[in-house]
This record gives sequence, structure tokens and C-alpha cells, in this order.
Amino acid sequence: MLNGKSNVTLEMALRLSQTLGRSPESWLAMQNNYDFWQTRKHFNLDEVDKLEFVTQ
Repeated sequence: MLNGKSNVTLEMALRLSQTLGRSPESWLAMQNNYDFWQTRKHFNLDEVDKLEFVTQ
């Protein structure tokens, strides 16, 4: 987990919360932020077309 090879799961978040004192939600939020950061580094939004909405 600390070396970036394992994700914080729901169960792990509960265990970390009990052991280290932060809320489980904070551990999951940190994992989510890390995942988002990793995805942004490797994902090119220029390759995604915008969706056009048609109104009648």
C-alpha cells in the first residue's frame, strides 16, 4: 500500500482507521485522490469528444 502497489480497500480503510485514528472516509478519500491523480497523468482528454445535446 505505501509503495503504490496496493489500494486502500473498504476493509483496509476500517483497519487503518482503528489502528491509526483517522476516519475510514479520509483513507478512502486519499486513495480516491491518488487514483484520480494517476489517471490524469496517463489519460489524454483531448482524445475524448464532447457530447452535443439536441433540444427540441
